[in-house]
Amino acid sequence: MKSSGGIGVQGQELCNSLVCEAVRLGADEAEVYYTRSRKLEVVFEKNDLQVPKGDNYEGIGIRVIRNSKQGFASTNILSRESLDDTLRSALAIADASPLDPNHWLPEPAQVTPVPEIYDPQAGNLELREAVSKGKLIIEAARSFDPRVTVDSAVCAVETGTRFIANSKGVELGEDSSYVWCVAMGFAREKEEVSSFDAEYAISCRLGDVDPYAIGRKLAEKVVKSLGATSVPGFRGSVILTPYAGLDLLIEPFVFSINAENVQNGQSQWKGKLGSRVSSPLLSITDDPTLPAQIGSMAFDREGVPTKPLAILEQGILNHYLYNCYTARRDGRESNGHAVGTDQSVPGIGVTNLVVAPGNISLEEMIEGTSRGLVVNRYSGSVDPVSGDFSGVVKGGHYIESGKVVQPVKEVMIAGNIYELLGQIGAVSRETITLGNVSLPYVAMDGCSITGK
Repeated sequence: MKSSGGIGVQGQELCNSLVCEAVRLGADEAEVYYTRSRKLEVVFEKNDLQVPKGDNYEGIGIRVIRNSKQGFASTNILSRESLDDTLRSALAIADASPLDPNHWLPEPAQVTPVPEIYDPQAGNLELREAVSKGKLIIEAARSFDPRVTVDSAVCAVETGTRFIANSKGVELGEDSSYVWCVAMGFAREKEEVSSFDAEYAISCRLGDVDPYAIGRKLAEKVVKSLGATSVPGFRGSVILTPYAGLDLLIEPFVFSINAENVQNGQSQWKGKLGSRVSSPLLSITDDPTLPAQIGSMAFDREGVPTKPLAILEQGILNHYLYNCYTARRDGRESNGHAVGTDQSVPGIGVTNLVVAPGNISLEEMIEGTSRGLVVNRYSGSVDPVSGDFSGVVKGGHYIESGKVVQPVKEVMIAGNIYELLGQIGAVSRETITLGNVSLPYVAMDGCSITGK
């Protein structure tokens, strides 16, 4: 597949000409990565509209390999003089860099486009329409309960094009759109202030993001946390909502499967391919082919085709995530997980993480908990190397004898996430998609809970 996306013939010719010029000037291999984007953003603070803004961006990154040395430079000024200077800078940086035979660029391969990752409606949205959508967040939250204050909210749309060309014949382009609404707020009852909370939605399609629903859900959560008290410390179960799961489960998981961290000896899961690293209740797939999901892409930052990857199956670790560099260090092929922009060399990251749902409901999970907490959000530290974590529960609720008894405040949880992954007691049927991660509720046993 050769595709220009929305770059147009002139832009495609510009990228190819830079690749040819790099080779003419002595590069053994060369890559040009182009991006263009348009962003509209509406911000509210303390229920009031701030100054809306719109931004346009265009940039090119040039990567060269000469004598097994890599150089990179970028610019957002696309004049001929600036592009020539950028190319020569990349070559000079390569000459000054250490020799490393693991630098290489991929060959062309068959790429299958991902449907519905660009929405023309999002591309045609005007600033006044974005303002109207943002106002719906405030309207929904305030109409639900006047005690609610939306501390901050953002309603934004970004559309973009990316194109990559290299000296081995890769020529690929792709258009995408991102629509997101995020709101944070609290409720106040006389002198009592609830825990801050957040609600958001992100999609490639404008129609999938409902600002009014976001405002209402936020209001429901903060009002529900009024009347919170502390509880005595104990050791018990925690039920992580998808919001808390992002920090406590997903961040260390992504760190541990990054091949660079594995190779540098920072990952707890080094040398554990084919081994059990978590409860068999946990299965996680990275899937870049999902329609309308913001992590979806037909090819990665290096032009390698993407495909679904069952990273964790019933607790068994199957894969690390590779870009071309880390793959060659391990004597493997890249599995299409190079990420980055025109302003940096490729790193490693995920596309859409899907945590497989379980076979019981959230209600049944609560009923099966003799003593524990529902952790709505987590505010604290998680050391992805050691797995140790300690932080404050936000918007949490205390469970006793299978029932939610009260909202809690001034409660902390601590433990080691890699140990607790082996102590997962239940995974819910219900899932929530937060950005590029789809998560169920997860119950873990043996967590240290500290109250006052």
